[in-house]
Amino acid sequence: MGQLAARGLTRFTIVDGYRGEMVRAALLDQYPAAWFRFVRNDAWESTNNAYSLHLARYAEEEPMFLLDSDIAFAPEVLGRLLADPHPNRLAVRTRGGLGAEEMKVCVGPDGLVTDVGKEIAPATAIGESVGLEVFSPAFARQLFDALERRMRKGTGQSEFYESSFVEVIRGGAAVHPVDLGDLTCLEIDTADDLEHAQAVFGGVA
Repeated sequence: MGQLAARGLTRFTIVDGYRGEMVRAALLDQYPAAWFRFVRNDAWESTNNAYSLHLARYAEEEPMFLLDSDIAFAPEVLGRLLADPHPNRLAVRTRGGLGAEEMKVCVGPDGLVTDVGKEIAPATAIGESVGLEVFSPAFARQLFDALERRMRKGTGQSEFYESSFVEVIRGGAAVHPVDLGDLTCLEIDTADDLEHAQAVFGGVA
């Protein structure tokens, strides 16, 4: 949060679920309440992140910076993503291995993103989407419309939100990958992951 505020980003929609009151209390203890719009996902045990993003819909016609809450990254990651001039872009880790759990990214001959998903064969992907994206107002509007439609389908609430990214992309929207190169970005899913992140970044990740 501090890294974002240092770059002038001080309007946040936070979707919480498990121990949400602890999340809110921790944020409000450190930052002004006026920065936040809190949304509760009461169905957090039975839904995926597409449902949480669907709940975060906003009315303003402005760009969206989408940030997963379970990642720790070097400050330069934000700088690289925010400095990129393309209106729609996602950060990609292109170094290191890819397996079944990574959210893999494919691009076409023009270098634009064509597909994002865990089911993609590693050999066909350029790397992993790390959970940092910037979208234009037009893309954000189409994305929330796609999420809304998919929520009404049988599988929508259990999907990853990348499925809706792909729907908008296949509808003609251009999304550019931003290569993080050697910059560090870690996903924290377990206590071991947290310990590793703390060792990499020092202190509390």
